Amino acid sequence: MSLLCIAHRGGPGNDLPENSLAAITRALNSGCSGIEVDVWHLQNKLYITHDHRLGRVTSGSGALWSCSREQLDNARLDNGEPLPTLQQVLELVGEQCLLNIEIKNANAADAVIKTLQEQRATTGGSLEHIILSSFNHHELFRAKRLLPSLKRGVLLASEPLDYAACATSLAAYSCNTAQEACSRAFSEDIHRRGFKHWVYTANHPDEWQRLEDIGADAVFTDHVDDFMAYRRARES
Repeated sequence: MSLLCIAHRGGPGNDLPENSLAAITRALNSGCSGIEVDVWHLQNKLYITHDHRLGRVTSGSGALWSCSREQLDNARLDNGEPLPTLQQVLELVGEQCLLNIEIKNANAADAVIKTLQEQRATTGGSLEHIILSSFNHHELFRAKRLLPSLKRGVLLASEPLDYAACATSLAAYSCNTAQEACSRAFSEDIHRRGFKHWVYTANHPDEWQRLEDIGADAVFTDHVDDFMAYRRARES
């Protein structure tokens, strides 16, 4: 089986909070190929969370951009963890696997790149395992100017008329597409242009089989353990 397994939002499954250090730790122990997290630049700090509001998976309420530093720092996930920071995730993951960092809000690329560069300088390690992705292609273009060597994943929620053409100007590493808008023709176009095809978010065996059949390279899944069991069964 050729599909890489990327732990979507840290790979929460049904029992751990998404984008939590606990979920990421379990995913690292699963043998998955990579971890995906979501980052917001708020109050001069890089917080790891998906939604644009507090409340669904955290304590507190309100749009993130209207929250104070105190509100953000006091928010708690269901397991009692505070919102992780990008620095904490970088330290936890290290270079154990791929790390896909999705930028959620505008004007975050500079802070993310600075943090990555500081991490590289501190550890003496590499950024080869890092992929920076976003639906905001302006942020990816900014990242390309700041750190051209960093891998970029172009997020697409639809199947454009020109397929993956937008990824060319961004010199992308991958096109990360929604499985609902994913066809063999789209996948073939992505590969013809020299990019990897990663697909979000697939949580069931029939979906994993379909994505493998159309030629996808990696799948983002919430259920890492189930996927790894599926892959072992397929390979046995």
